[in-house]
Amino acid sequence: MGTRITGEGRQIAIAAQQQARRLGHPFIGCEHLLYGVACTDAQVGAVLRERGVTPQRYEAEFLRLVKQDSAQDPFDEEALRAIGIDLEAVRTRIDAAFGPEALGDAASSLTRRRHGRRSLHYRLRRRRSSGRNVTGHLPLTRRARKCLTRSLSKAQAPVTGRLAAQHIAVQLLDANAVLPQRILAAIGTSAPDLREEILRRQHP
Repeated sequence: MGTRITGEGRQIAIAAQQQARRLGHPFIGCEHLLYGVACTDAQVGAVLRERGVTPQRYEAEFLRLVKQDSAQDPFDEEALRAIGIDLEAVRTRIDAAFGPEALGDAASSLTRRRHGRRSLHYRLRRRRSSGRNVTGHLPLTRRARKCLTRSLSKAQAPVTGRLAAQHIAVQLLDANAVLPQRILAAIGTSAPDLREEILRRQHP
């Protein structure tokens, strides 16, 4: 982004970067920015915390979901059985024809191809396996950059860069970012509900 963000927006960006570094993530995504919103002292941060979205709870659910996603089998055995496919029988036939674990190798390859660089748990596994520390400036993901750009536009602050927390929060809660939505659902709230409450308090 060409504009340097100041004010509450900068505080959110700093908290997001600190979380990403602490968790060993080589990027800042919408999930990290929403954590930053939960940390802010601004009114929008209070709205999130009142709904149970505290920084501690948010991070705990974040880590739980990433761990859950990394352990998931890309082939849902129960769903396949419902349409008449016996996955165990398929495994047996593939092992006989191509060798043991052939299906597992194919599944890993399929997951990487299907999600590519956008797959969070794949990127984190690859990052951890590299054995390097996260150093230097962390880049924003494309979606996170888009959210901040739209926030500046809505705040009508493309020159000064002074950005209020609610502008970032509203754009993040509007974005079609799956992981933040799943984290909020696990906590017991939703992006639309939070957005409505933020806007209601902004314009009572």
